[in-house]
Amino acid sequence: MAPSDEARQLLAAAAKDRRALGGMADAAVFADEVFGFHAQQAAEKGLKV
Repeated sequence: MAPSDEARQLLAAAAKDRRALGGMADAAVFADEVFGFHAQQAAEKGLKV
């Protein structure tokens, strides 16, 4: 896989994690650690690119 293809895939995956965070705004439904996990994943994927 070309580096640019991998970068696009990672950015798409990071965007999915970021969108998931928007759906987790209700702290009564989602635990902090679940929200934090997706925030960390989005940041990590973005940094890899």
